[in-house]
Amino acid sequence: MIVEDSSLLRDNLKKMIYSIPDLLLVGEAYDYSGAVKINNEQKPDIVLLDIDLKAGNGLEVLASIKNGTTQPVVIMFTNYSESAYRKITKELGADFFFDKSDDISGLIESLRVLCAE
Repeated sequence: MIVEDSSLLRDNLKKMIYSIPDLLLVGEAYDYSGAVKINNEQKPDIVLLDIDLKAGNGLEVLASIKNGTTQPVVIMFTNYSESAYRKITKELGADFFFDKSDDISGLIESLRVLCAE
């Protein structure tokens, strides 16, 4: 599942995901309510989650997802690279933190490894 408020970035992430064999996109959301709904209905294995959403924020989504019955792998995908954000997301249960300014090939490789597990 992708949780990202930028439709352009969501579209680019979808293209990237479709390029990875054995990875199925089960949903996409741009806000808190959509993310929680998709998580509860589809029970994704992996969630790409932005911190900064137009309606709600990714930290609230992360807390809700990690307090739910399913425990997907959550990759925080954000512009906030400061260590304070990394610490907060880790405390809330994020599994990985990926800075949007980093080379996207690292994210692709992480998804491939997670799919192989």
